Amino acid sequence: MAVVKSNAYGFGAPQIAWAALHAGADQLAVARFGEARVLREAGIPAPVLVFGMVTPPEVDEAITQGVMLTLHSFEAARLFAQRAHTAGKQVRAHLKVDTGFGRLGVLSKEVIDLARTCQALGGITVDGIYSHLAMADEAPDHPVTRQQIERFGEVLDSLQAAGLRPRWAHLGNSAAAFGLPAARFDMVRVGTALLGMKPFYFQPFPAELQRVIRWKTQVASCRLLPAGWGVSYGHEYITAAPEWIATLPVGYGDGFRRLPGNQVLLEGQRAPVVGRVCNDMCMVRLPHAVPVGSEVVLIGRQGGEEITTDELIDRWHTSQADIVSSINPRVPRVYFK
Repeated sequence: MAVVKSNAYGFGAPQIAWAALHAGADQLAVARFGEARVLREAGIPAPVLVFGMVTPPEVDEAITQGVMLTLHSFEAARLFAQRAHTAGKQVRAHLKVDTGFGRLGVLSKEVIDLARTCQALGGITVDGIYSHLAMADEAPDHPVTRQQIERFGEVLDSLQAAGLRPRWAHLGNSAAAFGLPAARFDMVRVGTALLGMKPFYFQPFPAELQRVIRWKTQVASCRLLPAGWGVSYGHEYITAAPEWIATLPVGYGDGFRRLPGNQVLLEGQRAPVVGRVCNDMCMVRLPHAVPVGSEVVLIGRQGGEEITTDELIDRWHTSQADIVSSINPRVPRVYFK
């Protein structure tokens, strides 16, 4: 199951979904129903699961579009059944069990009752059951991960004994797909790893993956500013001598964080961002003048240097998914096959 939620973590959901399906993925997943609608409008016919909650009108549309929904509560079961009976069709759903994440889902002891409630209500076809790991990317042998796998396995055993086990049981995310065989079950949900981001924070970048993102901009202006000249809001940076300062048309409104220590690549060399990052622009200090329009790399390789999302995790104190998902849609996406 290729996870393309949040516009495929900012990469473009239809494009990534098509690429994943052509490469062998069987199903897709998104976080909200509006994201499933985008896939259907792009002509993508593959099975799509919505992880999050849905409104009654969205249930109606899911029935029409053949989109699978998450059955995370008894209230959701009653809603699905009511809308299904009104439409005269079935709602396809995956049951969500909370094995230790504390977000959506019923507890393990409630799963059998929920499955039987769906049978009694009618109108609901339970295609799958799933849960989500809280610590898989932190360490593969974390006791919480082991406990969640055991709980999920026990739930499946109880459903099997009751004749209620759905076709698809899935627990593993990208980290589990790469390093936790016990968490794979019938299917794995792979998201960030599809996009060239390492599945484990504590391990080097795996040899079997390729980094696929390059975030680029260009020089809008390059000027020699005099000594003692303040740069950007608050004049947190003041030139110590005459300095070449280039202005780039990218800022925190594009997802380039307003945090200290930022660097970019220009002419294959690292250049420091100076002064506060603005909404739409930022400034960098250069050793010499460069032409307007010169390529600048924010993420990716240029010459012998590279800035990766791994590096930005430490600089921006966040996750890989947050970094790429926060790149504003106004930044054009260009795809190379």
